[in-house]
Amino acid sequence: MVDQATSGPLRPSVVITLISVLVAIVALLALWFDHLRSAAPAAPVNVSVPATSAPEIKATPTMPVAIKAPVRVYTGGARLKTKLKLPKPVIDDTARQVIAASQVRADDHPQTVTTVINTDTGASETFVKRDPLPWLAWDTRGEAGMYLGLKNGGAAVRIEARQGLVQVKALHVGVTASLDQSLGGAAGGMDTFVGVGVWTGW
Repeated sequence: MVDQATSGPLRPSVVITLISVLVAIVALLALWFDHLRSAAPAAPVNVSVPATSAPEIKATPTMPVAIKAPVRVYTGGARLKTKLKLPKPVIDDTARQVIAASQVRADDHPQTVTTVINTDTGASETFVKRDPLPWLAWDTRGEAGMYLGLKNGGAAVRIEARQGLVQVKALHVGVTASLDQSLGGAAGGMDTFVGVGVWTGW
């Protein structure tokens, strides 16, 4: 004999848990949107902007230093500075010369670029350090895509979107949504999914 489950009112502990989870999600989203409003916008493509100082030197004072030999700079003057898309005041100023220009491959890791000058020879060197992933940081990146494939033996189209909220080292916490639409009269019709999850990349 099979017992028939009967529905009834939710237990108070379940209600409290659901309310707590809902409040936590709303609070996280509120903090995330506040971060979006206060965060500095991303730099435009092909536009040079002043770099942000590395944390290691923000509180370190500077000092004058004598260079025993002329500083070595790249030739080309304004033509080279124009090619590097430097700001117009820098291009027009003949006293401001290029001593280093580096290209760093972008990924999830912050990267620190340091240029040092040899006071004996006037030569400069640039070093790139790939910094560790942050233990906890806001994640403002999102992605969306459309895919064509097979589902349950029939052709289908999937539309998917994902938005990060928080990053913990290599793990990203966020929301995702997808819509699957069967094609050509295949069984299954349209399926949708909305949820939260954790993912990582490589």
